[in-house]
Amino acid sequence: MDANKKKAMQGRVKKTLDALERNGMNAVYVNDKEEALTLVKSLVPEGAYTATGGSVTLNELGIMDYLRSETGWHKEYRDAYNASFYLVSANAVTEHGELYEVDGTSNRVSAMLYGPEKVIVVAGINKLVPDLRSAVVRVKTEAAPANCVRLSYDTPCAKTGECASPCFDENHLGAVGCQTDGRICCGYVVFAKQKQKGRITVIIVGEELGY
Repeated sequence: MDANKKKAMQGRVKKTLDALERNGMNAVYVNDKEEALTLVKSLVPEGAYTATGGSVTLNELGIMDYLRSETGWHKEYRDAYNASFYLVSANAVTEHGELYEVDGTSNRVSAMLYGPEKVIVVAGINKLVPDLRSAVVRVKTEAAPANCVRLSYDTPCAKTGECASPCFDENHLGAVGCQTDGRICCGYVVFAKQKQKGRITVIIVGEELGY
């Protein structure tokens, strides 16, 4: 990201971090990929029982390489519920301190909700949005189309670049979508106030990462 644009974002970043903290999540900002990887290594010790949800961001940061080579990383989705550390990204992070997650099989969101001792969410600065409406639009016009192309799924959004449904349906909170077998927008979860304070740590990276 351009240095001037990044600097201009700092007010929004601080607002988001403060809101995440009020909602019971640990929130940290790092400047770049190198700082992000260093921080994750300090939080997740070598040999720890780890698991992950599907994430382009974790691959781009080198976090997946670290987890596979230096920790007890478990590939099977069901193993994630017993993990000491579960690492994922977010589809969007709102300035109200909410994590917006949309999932196909719900393995990712279910593990985030309950099971692993610690959940670490790593998101690029491009995933910051003002509110949930913007989060819905972001998934429908950015995240879902790019991920369907990446996964070679034959969905309308992979062809047109946006969801087949309206960007925001007031009666369905954005959950209306296509009816194809390849649809990846099936489970919708908003993480807001956390009962178990500090279980979730959110790392915002000052670079554009993932979809």
